[in-house]
Amino acid sequence: MALDLAAPSFELAPPRYTLGLTEQSMLGRLSFAFLLAMLTAVPALSQEAAPPLAGEASKGPVLGQLLKVPKYIYAWQLMVSGETPPEWVKEYTATLDGPPVPTIPVPLDGEIYTLGFTCKPNDCENNQLYVLFAPEGRDAWAMLGSQATGITWLGRPSERIQDAISGALRK
Repeated sequence: MALDLAAPSFELAPPRYTLGLTEQSMLGRLSFAFLLAMLTAVPALSQEAAPPLAGEASKGPVLGQLLKVPKYIYAWQLMVSGETPPEWVKEYTATLDGPPVPTIPVPLDGEIYTLGFTCKPNDCENNQLYVLFAPEGRDAWAMLGSQATGITWLGRPSERIQDAISGALRK
């Protein structure tokens, strides 16, 4: 029995193209892919985040706890007013029942802002919300990532605030 030592040949399949995608839906998918890439780089904000190790800087309260403070819930309500958030965000606002992920400090303009996270129950991977609060809950802005719609900004954040949220997720 002779061994065939010739190099194996592989045929490359032609690329598959999805017909009927609009430019907007393609941008939405690319935006969501970007969001997921940022999330994988941020274990502190992912649902599977490990508890802090001894000696590690302590994290803040989970978003649901923070929203029990009147200044913060008021900023949250102002953020979503005039917006059309998905039903799961409305339900979260009513119940404050979400993943126990601690908030993290985000330095911006010499002050410390607070970044919180929540996601859609039973579909966390595809529907995520990152909320940035100004110090003392003066204001709030959010980045909503959805497989269906891509990235949506809530609370009309300036480019500086959008960069602060995106930058915190890249660290």
